[in-house]
Amino acid sequence: MFLQASVWGFIADPDAHLDDLAQACAELGVAISAQGFDQRINPAAVTFLKEMLSQAIHHFRNKAALPLPILQQFRAINLVDSTVLSLPENMVVEYPGCGGDGPAASLKVQLQFEFLQGNLEQMVLQAGKTPDQHFTEYLGQVQAGSLNINDLGYFRLESLKTIAVNKDAYYLSRYLPGTGLSTPAGQPLDLVQLLKTAVRHPFEQAVRLGVEDQLPCRLICLPLPQEVADRRRQQAQAKARKKGRTLSPTSLTLLDWVIFVTNVPQTMLSLEQVALVYRVRWQVELIFKLWKSYGGLARIAGQRRERVLYELYAKMIGLILTLFILAPWRMPLGTWANCEASPFKVRDILQRFAWRLLANLSVLDQLRVVLGQLFTQMARFGFKQKRQKQPNLCHALALAFPVYVLDVDLDQALDLPVLLA
Repeated sequence: MFLQASVWGFIADPDAHLDDLAQACAELGVAISAQGFDQRINPAAVTFLKEMLSQAIHHFRNKAALPLPILQQFRAINLVDSTVLSLPENMVVEYPGCGGDGPAASLKVQLQFEFLQGNLEQMVLQAGKTPDQHFTEYLGQVQAGSLNINDLGYFRLESLKTIAVNKDAYYLSRYLPGTGLSTPAGQPLDLVQLLKTAVRHPFEQAVRLGVEDQLPCRLICLPLPQEVADRRRQQAQAKARKKGRTLSPTSLTLLDWVIFVTNVPQTMLSLEQVALVYRVRWQVELIFKLWKSYGGLARIAGQRRERVLYELYAKMIGLILTLFILAPWRMPLGTWANCEASPFKVRDILQRFAWRLLANLSVLDQLRVVLGQLFTQMARFGFKQKRQKQPNLCHALALAFPVYVLDVDLDQALDLPVLLA
């Protein structure tokens, strides 16, 4: 009951106070005061919720993959990224921050999200100052035949080699400037000179990455529109000036291009498809936005260590549950319907149903009724608006693949009872 009241209390109100959590207990038939509830937020409660978070990752798993042939070529689509949460200053010894203008104490959440089925694979909590490049635990979760798309902050040749050679999997990453390049024959390759002499059109070249123990891959170069390149250059120069540095001519040249490295063969992803599939990486950024802005993960009450960690774990469990409910609804009408669920709208609907779900968790027949009403609301109000000029990501991925399959009869699928079934 402590777990249920905590998780659903924060789903109902991400800024819930102790009085609200005591009210959640009342929904379960437990009479307790706010002070009594606070007394139960102790080291044992933190340990308990930490273990329940691990169990939530293990149990709340969707099994239906997105109906997108371009992604179904891979066993999984793994995304790795991190976000930083501010903590009270009295936790600085346990969770030191990055220094500078940032908070003295902060928590870094390392997240591995599998996009094809919509499952959270791994969550690791670290001190805020820990560099992303040092995080390699995600490699243990890499499956053979999966595609792994990481932020540039995780770029390490050793990690790419582990994915390609040890795991028999695929990687897609932006190129880290300064990383050694050579031709397939082993001749050094001057990337800046190559870009200066190239026509400003997308092109790719087979290369070897690194200086020793080189890694064969595709180098994909995409020119940016001039206005975008100019804006990037202005931002980079302003950032350099703030740090008392000057950008080199090499850096200025690279700012005109977006450059990827990948071991995915052309027979699976063309040059243009590589750029589109890389956009999938931004889905983990949307998860962080959902967690921090809508789920209240960036707003933690109290100063006491146990209270802070208790609230973090309880909110994280609720957010994993939200992703679990959302996953099968991401494209419920199939590839061609251009109908994609909005995580933020689904979260708002779930928030409105939180108290009713909490009150009926142990009454199976009534719980089914409430869930049916929840899904009816999601089916009517939980989807993104259709875009005509720039399609949503999943629809763009459907359009980009040369093999088109009509998954369902749309007239039938739009019938709500059929959809709910």
